[in-house]
Amino acid sequence: MHGNFSVAQYQQDGYTGPVPLLSETEAAAGRQAFFTTIGQTEATAGPTKERTAGLNLHHRWVHDLATREDILDYVAQILGPDLVLWATVFWYKAPHNTTFIPWHQDATYWPMEPRINLTVWIAMGPVHRDNGCLRLIPGSHKIWMDEDYRSLTSDSAFDTGLAAEQVDESRALHLEMGPGKAVFFTEATLHGSDANRSDQPRLAFALRFATPEVRFDPVGLKEKGIDYLVKTMLVRGEDRYHHNESLQWAPPV
Repeated sequence: MHGNFSVAQYQQDGYTGPVPLLSETEAAAGRQAFFTTIGQTEATAGPTKERTAGLNLHHRWVHDLATREDILDYVAQILGPDLVLWATVFWYKAPHNTTFIPWHQDATYWPMEPRINLTVWIAMGPVHRDNGCLRLIPGSHKIWMDEDYRSLTSDSAFDTGLAAEQVDESRALHLEMGPGKAVFFTEATLHGSDANRSDQPRLAFALRFATPEVRFDPVGLKEKGIDYLVKTMLVRGEDRYHHNESLQWAPPV
């Protein structure tokens, strides 16, 4: 394991990393495959109406990327030997796009109990302040802020979240990373990202892992419009609970 990965830091600060996960060649291959999947090229990247979430359910290359043994080895150090992959999202920002990701804690949006999730956030290309790198606030995972969410402006990628004045942004880290670097954070860590003001696309790949004890509410998923995205796959270990049999999904061929 790489020296920047620390279970103690994850528990104390709500995140750990960045660590080198993919080689630049592997990250470039992933970018090319992504843009091909949405009918574009990296050189001519622009806005898309294609879904960029849940591609692991239908594309073998995404499934294989999400279930790499080195990724699972990192996740198992924190969550233990039994691992469920339940969602993936390519966070894509076209050049000169005004959309931003507001400050939020992930599990607020998810009908899951208990709230146990680890997100692996992989930079598939360069991510920096100008193109909207990941921002997070260390230690923010210790207090839930569900009750403070409010409606946001039309440029927000989410209808609700936390406005800038509700958060102490002086504590925020801007996680600028090269292709293939990854960070790991909890279901409660405050994070977000600014708009992409640059000439280049910004692409990251987020993987959501839980443990088999977590139960998802299918009705709640449908009400939130994310039932197409949330499907469970036991990717390591054993499921002794069998809570989410209606959501189980087999890897694509």
